[in-house]
Amino acid sequence: MSLTGAAGRRSRNGRELRPVTPPSTSAASLADGLAKTGEYSIFGLARAGEPPISRERRASFALIIFAIATVVAGLYSLERYFYRRLLGQEVSLGQLVPAELVFTYLWAVLTPLVMWMGRRFPVWGSHDGNDGRTTVRNWIFQLVAVVSFVMLHVALFTAASLLLSGGTTAIPLSRLFTGYLASWFTLDSIVYCTLLAVYHALVYYRVSQDRALRASQLEARLAQAQLQVLRMQLQPHFLFNTLHTISALMHKDVKRADSMIAALSDLLRMSLRSVGVQEVELREEIDFLQRYLEIMSLRFGDRLTVTLDIDTDVLDARVPTLVLQPLVENSLRHGFGDGMRAGHVRVKVAPDGDMLHCEVIDNGRGIPQSGPREGVGITNTRARLRHLYGERFSLELMANPGGGARVSLAIPFHSLERTAAD
Repeated sequence: MSLTGAAGRRSRNGRELRPVTPPSTSAASLADGLAKTGEYSIFGLARAGEPPISRERRASFALIIFAIATVVAGLYSLERYFYRRLLGQEVSLGQLVPAELVFTYLWAVLTPLVMWMGRRFPVWGSHDGNDGRTTVRNWIFQLVAVVSFVMLHVALFTAASLLLSGGTTAIPLSRLFTGYLASWFTLDSIVYCTLLAVYHALVYYRVSQDRALRASQLEARLAQAQLQVLRMQLQPHFLFNTLHTISALMHKDVKRADSMIAALSDLLRMSLRSVGVQEVELREEIDFLQRYLEIMSLRFGDRLTVTLDIDTDVLDARVPTLVLQPLVENSLRHGFGDGMRAGHVRVKVAPDGDMLHCEVIDNGRGIPQSGPREGVGITNTRARLRHLYGERFSLELMANPGGGARVSLAIPFHSLERTAAD
C-alpha cells in the first residue's frame, strides 16, 4: 500500500501530519484492517481491483435469502397450525402461510440494510487508530440499528396486515402496531444479531481464505527463490572448474585449450537459454551433458570414455536443469582426478514405474573407507530435489560392486504432455 504525499509531511513544530480520511472511506476499512486485502465480494462487496459484482451474483444472493425466508415461513406455519389444532381451533394452512411469508420476506428485504450496517459500523472497530472510541461509536450505532430494524419490520408488517385484511381491522392501528412490537421485539432483535453475526463470520472466512492463499503464494515464491539460488550456485561451480581446467591446459596444449574455450562458450550459451527454468526435457539435459563431455574429452583425451544409455521413451520427461552434469563431474573429479590413466563413465536413464531412474557409474577410485564424501554438486542437487519433489525422490552415492562408484537418482516421471493433462 503506497502512502500519499500528506502522510510523510511534518508540521513546523515537528509533529507528524496525519492525512485526512474521507468520510466515505473511513468506515470502509473493515477488510483492510483485517488482512490488508481490500473489501470482499460478500453480499455485494468486492475486493480492491476486482470487477464490480455482476447482476447474476446479486440475483443469486437474493434467491438464497428468499429461499431461506420461505423455509422459515413454512416451519412457522406448521408450528402455528399444529398448535391451534391442539387448542381445538379450526385453522387452515391457507390462512397461515401468506401472513408468515410476508413476515419472513420482510426480513429478507431488510437483510441488505443489516449487511450495510455491518460493513459501515463493524463491531470490532474500523482500525483507524482510534479503536476505543470507534468501537463504542459503532456499538451505539448498532444498538440504534437494532431498534430501527425492529420498528421498521413491525411497521411494514402492520401495513401488510392491513392490506391482507382488505384495509379494515377491528383493532385500532396504534394498538395493533404496539401489540406486534411487544410480541416480536425480542425475536426481531435476535434475527438482526444473527444476520450481523453471519455477515461478520463470512467476512472472517473470506479473510482467512485470503491469508491462506497469500501464505501459500509467499511459500511458493520463497521456494522458487531458494531453487534459483541453488541453481545459480551450480553454474559458477561448473564454470570455475572448467576455467581451472583450461588454465592448466593452456601451457601444455594451446590448440586444445582454444577448442575448450570455444566449447565452453557454446555450453554457456545453452545454459543462458534456461535461466529461470527449473525443469527441462531430458533431451535438453542430455544435449547439455554431451557438450560438457566434449570439454572433458578435450581435457582427458583417449583416457576417458563415456557411454550414454538413455531410453528413448523418456526423452520428453521433465528433469531439473543441471541435474546430470554435477553427477558426472563428481565421478570425474573424485573418481579419477587429474592423474587419471583410463576411465569409463556410464550414464543410464530409464523409467521405473512412475519414477525416472538415473544412474552414473564409474570405474574409478571408488568410495574411501571413511565413507562417501558428497561434494558441492551432489549436496546442491539433493537440496534442489527436496525443494522440487519434497520427499518423493532418492539420491544415493554408493560403491559399485564391479569397482568404482555409483550415483543412483530417482525422481517422479512426468512429461510435458502428462503435466498438461493433469
